Amino acid sequence: MRIIWPDEHRIMPWKNGAGTTAEIAIDPRDATVGGPFRWRLSIADVERSGPFSAFPGYDRTIMMIAGRGMDLAVGDQPPHRIGRPFEPFVFSGDEPADCRLVDGPIRDFNLMAARSSLRSRLTVLHLDGGSGPRGLPTGDVILHCFHGAIALAPASEWAGRLLPGCTAILSVAGGDVQMTAAGGGATVAVIALTPNRGPLGDD
Repeated sequence: MRIIWPDEHRIMPWKNGAGTTAEIAIDPRDATVGGPFRWRLSIADVERSGPFSAFPGYDRTIMMIAGRGMDLAVGDQPPHRIGRPFEPFVFSGDEPADCRLVDGPIRDFNLMAARSSLRSRLTVLHLDGGSGPRGLPTGDVILHCFHGAIALAPASEWAGRLLPGCTAILSVAGGDVQMTAAGGGATVAVIALTPNRGPLGDD
């Protein structure tokens, strides 16, 4: 298990230079935003309307975590309103994407996964202090805690709690890792990464 603390985030300009991003993690760890990479997780500050960076070959998942929202136009599709926090929106990095802010700057949470090698799924869970343990999906998993704190069990590799702004990267075998809200409640993103296999089962 790898734990990433907020002070480990790398602040860098967008690929197109139109904003700034706090890169939480990238795989492989020595990759750059220019690629190639398998996956990348980041938090971006969108301070003005305009185009997003192009990432052909990657599937993108974006969700607002602060602000009043934006309209995101991808390719020839009508603009999609991203107006409520913690609601993931998936789109292809192959298409040009342009945003229009609704009412001031926003902050968003971004996942990119190379379509040739991975499938990704981002789910947000709102756990209360009385809820029972929740099992994690089998395979490579990323957890990011937004509010509250998360306890993992069994926690033989790490005996602490996942605090706000912290990220855990781990491999889960046979659904043997569970999480609970440590205290009054928590909001956590659960990202499942699975190998992308072709129609005949080939990698």
